[in-house]
Amino acid sequence: MNRWLIRTLLLALVMTFLWSAGLAQKVVTIPTLQYVPLDSLRKLDTLQSAAAGKNLDKTPYWHGADASSDTVSITGVVMVKPSILAYTLTRYNIYIQDTTTGQLWGGIDVITNDTLAAAQASGITALDTGMVVTMTGRLEEYGSQNNSLLEMVHYSASTPVYTGGTIKIGTLLASRPAAKEITLDSLVKGTTPLPSRGEKYESMYVVVRNVTVVAVDYTYGTFTVQDAAGNQISTYDASGWYTLRGFKASGSKYSPPPVGTQLSYLRGVIIPSSKANTCGDYRIAPLYPGPNQQTGSKYPGDIGIASYAPQVSSITRTPTPPKATDAVKVSWIAHNLNTGLHIDSSFFNWRFGSNTAVPWTRSKVTAISGDSSYTATIPAAGGDSLVSYYVEVYGGGVYGVSPDPAKPLFYQVRQSGLTIKDVQYTPYVGGISGLLGDTITVSGVITADTTDIKQNLSGRPTLWMASSTGAWNGIAMYATSASSGLDTLKRGDSLRVTGVVSERGVSSSDSRTCIQVMPSSTVPSPVTVFRRGVAVPAATTVSMSGSGSLSYQDANRPVKGTSPFEQYESVLIKTPLVYINVMNADNTAGTGSSNFGEFFVSTTKGATTLAYGIRVNDDGTNSYYCDTTQAYQTAWATAHPISPAKTKLMPVGVSIASLTGILTFSNGEYKLEPRKNDDFGTITGITYQIGDVVPKNFELSQNYPNPFNPTTTIRYSLPTSSSVTLKVFNILGQEVMRLVDGEQRAGAYAVVFDASRLSSGVYFYQLQTDAYSNVKKMMLLK
Repeated sequence: MNRWLIRTLLLALVMTFLWSAGLAQKVVTIPTLQYVPLDSLRKLDTLQSAAAGKNLDKTPYWHGADASSDTVSITGVVMVKPSILAYTLTRYNIYIQDTTTGQLWGGIDVITNDTLAAAQASGITALDTGMVVTMTGRLEEYGSQNNSLLEMVHYSASTPVYTGGTIKIGTLLASRPAAKEITLDSLVKGTTPLPSRGEKYESMYVVVRNVTVVAVDYTYGTFTVQDAAGNQISTYDASGWYTLRGFKASGSKYSPPPVGTQLSYLRGVIIPSSKANTCGDYRIAPLYPGPNQQTGSKYPGDIGIASYAPQVSSITRTPTPPKATDAVKVSWIAHNLNTGLHIDSSFFNWRFGSNTAVPWTRSKVTAISGDSSYTATIPAAGGDSLVSYYVEVYGGGVYGVSPDPAKPLFYQVRQSGLTIKDVQYTPYVGGISGLLGDTITVSGVITADTTDIKQNLSGRPTLWMASSTGAWNGIAMYATSASSGLDTLKRGDSLRVTGVVSERGVSSSDSRTCIQVMPSSTVPSPVTVFRRGVAVPAATTVSMSGSGSLSYQDANRPVKGTSPFEQYESVLIKTPLVYINVMNADNTAGTGSSNFGEFFVSTTKGATTLAYGIRVNDDGTNSYYCDTTQAYQTAWATAHPISPAKTKLMPVGVSIASLTGILTFSNGEYKLEPRKNDDFGTITGITYQIGDVVPKNFELSQNYPNPFNPTTTIRYSLPTSSSVTLKVFNILGQEVMRLVDGEQRAGAYAVVFDASRLSSGVYFYQLQTDAYSNVKKMMLLK
């Protein structure tokens, strides 16, 4: 080959390399990434949710799919540090903005896919507001709606891995740039989002002024504001300081401003999110806390109150509980919290039923004492009915309402007598009984007694009762004294109890509907037992298939009253096949702190902490616990001195054919409370250490029974600590199950193998350690 040809080939290789490198990483500005031509956005204004509008807001650096989008390098100033943004759970997340003051199209979301050491090593956790940084990552468009969120994934554990994405920190500004002044019509017209106006503010830190709160979501802690022209946007609870969800920041005092409150300003980052029949709503996410959200904060906060809505308090009704023939008197007190102002007028609203199509009956009410005390009357229901009501007030031209009309107060009228379901049922999100404070009498069967679950309310033992299988049909009970006889009841007792409906829990953060059974000195025969040893209503089988089912992510726990959880509060439920994937639901790292005995199960084998499942509480008298490291030791005996010790270890990864228990609410979250050992279905992969004598030799014993159907036990011995795997293979040599996989100390062990999902035939099981391997045959006969 001649020299000219060699030089030509080398030059071509160099040019190809440089061209490829240029494709792999492009140095661009944030506005260059975000900019979308106005014509495209105007089309999206019109098309909204139509399929034809799907890609009209996408960056030109995104090529139809996230996997094929460009890798870019950008420079910007950090607007919010990762610890503030909690809505992405275990992922690190920040917003950065172009360094040019007031630059439109200038904001972008930067996120990591996980919390692996490589992501932490990039330096993202060290970032703070005001830092000018240079970052590298792949672009993605997040959201199923047409108006999606442009993100830059700085680090990904999947292919490709951005090993060269280390953050470069440049200058440090005295403070983050001031919020960009906008008006609500910069984003929407009425309630319709307009990308042609709003897209240039995506991911930018903005401020809107002089708006009024018109709706509140007390599940998330978000609220909707409106300007004088009727334009509306809602907040987004991305920050741990401005949410009521499970990722609420520790120490946060946040509660959303009530309907009618006038805000002097509302600051935050603009984030697109899904909204029915639109291209995707623009929402504003407040970020930094003021004194009303964090004690000692020197920052005024991202929500400024101009004037508070008039406050309504002490709403009471008589008689309690009402009968079908009773006219119900409702009383309340109204206050104007703004200095020097008074209440001008008040209105009362009521209706029969929870059907939103039924109009409210609204009447103006005259104060009976000054301008603060009011009463109104709801006519007799005349039969079975659910009655809803709420109060409106006006003061100094400002409107107030209590409670939110979307979640009004209510009570149930029953001519034939109340049931447990009537006490528990609520058609509105919130979880508070409509009969709170009423003295009621209901009947049912004890589903968990003091020998099943060791849990106290107000220092007295807790029991559970159900009227039948299904939603809303279970309730917790406790007595104020032993004289009621409640403490002596046993599972299977059929009874009638009289008590006060209360909202009590095992901690100050709890709020679950209970019956406080009256003492015999107050009510003759508060507990009447009809029969003993009757069949307990069967456990209700529930779905645990992800969002919308009776399952949640351990890092994103549902708040009190969230559907569908609330309907199963205190109900005996049964899960499908689950796997233990977190040995300590409070301490996923498995270190020596937060060492209670609660673990997390999921329907997904080998799942991460982001999988959907449910927390399993440790107040039941069963023998099972989950603890697999020497650093982490369950402090169960210390935390529960009145309960028997846990003796049967379930390592992470074992499967439980089904799990039965009371769905309870304690320490601010829903948990499953198994009672005794028989609430645990067949456990596969659970390994028991037999005795404390160290064997002299490695040994794999024949399974017993053999043949078997469907479970059998396999024993083996380890004379030294070893890395151990115990696998099951079919006759073709294919692995069908891995029973043990990990380090084990010297000792004799037994493991249960459940083959209920396998067909009859010959199988082999293999024990393999650092210094030993053996295979044996077994037979499954169904």
